[in-house]
Amino acid sequence: MAEPLGPSDPQRVGSYRLDGRLGAGGMGQVFLGTSPAGRNVAVKLIRPELAATPRFRERFAREVEAARLVGGFHTAQVVDADPGAESPWLVTEFIPGPTLQQVVTENGPLAPDAVLRLGAGLAEGLAAIHNCGLIHRDLKPGNVILADDGPRIIDFGIAHTSEAGPLTRKGAIIGTYAYMSPEQVRSTPVSPASDVFSLGSVLVFAATGRSPFDASTVPGIIHRVTSEPPRLDGLVAGGSLHSLVSVCLAKDPAGRPSAADILHRLSVTGPAAPPAAATAATAPRTRRTLLFGGVAAAATAAVAVPAFLLWPDSGAKTEPKGGRGATPASAKGTTKDTAKDPTKPVARLAGHTGQVECLAFSPDGRTLASGGMDNTVRLWDITSGRTITTYQGHTSTVLTLVYSPDGQTLFTGGLDQTLRRWDVRTGAPMGVLASYTGQFDGVTSLAISPDGTTLAVGRDNHRLQLVKTSSGRPTATLDGHTGSVQGLAFSPDGKTVASVAADTGKGPVRLWSADTGRLVRTFAADRKKNYSWVTFSPDGKTLVAAGPGIRLWDVDTGRLTATLTDRHPYIVAAAYRPAGKAVVAGAGGNIEPKASDTIGKTISLWDVSTERVATTLTGVMPKSDYTTSVSALAFSPDGTTLAAGLNLSAVSEESDTSIQLWKLP
Repeated sequence: MAEPLGPSDPQRVGSYRLDGRLGAGGMGQVFLGTSPAGRNVAVKLIRPELAATPRFRERFAREVEAARLVGGFHTAQVVDADPGAESPWLVTEFIPGPTLQQVVTENGPLAPDAVLRLGAGLAEGLAAIHNCGLIHRDLKPGNVILADDGPRIIDFGIAHTSEAGPLTRKGAIIGTYAYMSPEQVRSTPVSPASDVFSLGSVLVFAATGRSPFDASTVPGIIHRVTSEPPRLDGLVAGGSLHSLVSVCLAKDPAGRPSAADILHRLSVTGPAAPPAAATAATAPRTRRTLLFGGVAAAATAAVAVPAFLLWPDSGAKTEPKGGRGATPASAKGTTKDTAKDPTKPVARLAGHTGQVECLAFSPDGRTLASGGMDNTVRLWDITSGRTITTYQGHTSTVLTLVYSPDGQTLFTGGLDQTLRRWDVRTGAPMGVLASYTGQFDGVTSLAISPDGTTLAVGRDNHRLQLVKTSSGRPTATLDGHTGSVQGLAFSPDGKTVASVAADTGKGPVRLWSADTGRLVRTFAADRKKNYSWVTFSPDGKTLVAAGPGIRLWDVDTGRLTATLTDRHPYIVAAAYRPAGKAVVAGAGGNIEPKASDTIGKTISLWDVSTERVATTLTGVMPKSDYTTSVSALAFSPDGTTLAAGLNLSAVSEESDTSIQLWKLP
C-alpha cells in the first residue's frame, strides 16, 4: 500500500510519525502516518517553493479552516494542520481502500448501476464541499477512494474558495488535463460547475476505462476538452448514465447541473439497488445504503475473479484460484467443444482495460509481456495464466515492448513520449531511458539487437534512431521515413535493421546498416497501402512485411518471392513462427463483420511453401455481431504457442479485451 520512506524523507511531522509514502502531487508529498493515539492518518507536506510564498500560506490557512467544515462521510476529514510551520502540513483521516483508478485499471470498468451509485456518492460529496464555499478543482479517478461504506473524495491540496484567485504561480494549471473543465484548461475563473464537469469525466472513466477526452498528447486532450464533444461510445445512448454525463460535460458552465441537482436526480430516479450480497438482510435500507452499497462491494468482488480462463484440452484441469485482472467475459459455448477443436484458443488472459497494442514472449518462453491503451504493462505466467506484475509508469498508451536477449530487462515505449525499462527479475522500474519532446513524438516501435546492446527506436513523427540500451544515447539517426514508424526488426546477425512506416505516398520497406545508419536497400512499396509490420525469417534470408497482405523478399537479391493474401482486407498484426515449418500468422483490425461473419476475430496461418492458408484460428468473444479485431500477435520462442490480443468494441455498454493463447502442433 505505502512505499518505504526515502533517505531524505522526514521521520515525523508535528506529533505524527511517518510510516511510508502514499504518493506525490503538484502541491507536495503525501505520507502514511500514525497519530499519537495510534490511528492511521494521511499527512500532506507542502512543497518548499510554495511554502516560501506568503500569499500561499495565507490562503492555505483559510482553506484548511474551510475544509474542516466538510465533515461526515463525504471526504477524508481534516484532523490537524499547521500552515505556519517551516514546511506547512495538513493531516486527514486515512481512508483504507483502493482508488477508482486502481480498481478500473486492475479489474475493468464498473457495471452501469454501480457507476450511477458512484455518481450519487460523488455528487453528495461535491455538494457538501460546495456548500462550504470550496471548489475541489482536481476530481479525478485517483482522488476517489472506494471505501467499504462508499466513495470518498480525497486530496484537498488544490481546493480553493470561490472568490479566491489561482493558487498556483502564473501560467500553471493544476489537475489532470483529461478531467479538467474547459474553463480550468483555459486558466479562466472557475466555479463549482467546474467540479461537475470533472465528475462527468470521472463517471465515463468508471464506465469505460478511459476519459471522454483521451488523446495521445496534451495538446490533443486540451483541444478535445475545449472544442470537441465528449467521446461517449460504450454508453447506451439515451440511457440514464449517458444522459447524466452528457449534461455534466456541457462546455458552458451555465448549462451544467449543480452537484445537489445531480444528487436529487439520482435519488428520485432511483439507481438500482445493490445485489443482495452487498448488504446484510437485516441491515436498514437507508438512502445511503441504496446509493453507495454496491460500489465498494462490486470493486471488492471484481478483485477475486480469476484473470485466466483455461478452456479444456488434454492438459487442462481446473481454473486456477486467485489471480489479478478484469472479470472475464463469458465463455459460453466454448467449454466442451474447445478440446476437440485445435483452431480455438486454449486459454484467455483478461486484465487490460483497454486494447492490447503489443505482445512479446520472454526468451525462455515462460512469461508473456503485454502493453496497451490502459497505459499499463503486464507480465503473465504462461503456466498459470496469472499476472506476475503490472508495471505502471507510462501516462498514455503503451505501443511497443521488447525483452533483452537475456530476459532480464523489458523495454517499453508509448504515446507519452518515453522509452522506459523494467527489471523483470524484481519487477522494479529502472527509470526512463529516453524521453522525447517533439510534437507527436511518441515511441511507436522497438527492436533490440541480438547482443542486447542496441535498440532501434521508431517514433510517431517519422524519426528513427539507434540508441544504447545502457544509456539511451543515440548512436545513429536513420533518415528517410516521412510518417510514423510502424515496425522494426534486427536481422539475426545484428548487421541490419528493417523498418516500415506510414510514409506519404506508400513507403517501401527500408533496410539500414546497424553500424552506420546508412540506407542499404529498399523493397518495393505496395500500390494500395503502407506496411504495418516487418521481420526477418530466423535464418535471415527472407524479409517479411505485412499490410495489404503479406510480402516475402529474398534479402540478398531484393526479389519478391511470395505474396500471401486472404479475406482480411489489411493485416494489422503478424508474426513469423520461429521454429519448425515456415509459417506466418496474420490478422486484421478494426473490422466490422456481419453477424454471420467472424473475420474480425480470425487469424490466418499461411504455409510459406505452398503460399496458402493452412489453418484459420478463431478467437472466442462474448458477442459475435459487434466490431472485433486482433491487434497484436506473438509466437513463443519454440513456436508452439501463439498469443493474440483480441478486442471487442460494442456499440452498447459491452466491450471485451483479452489475450488468447493457441497451442500449435
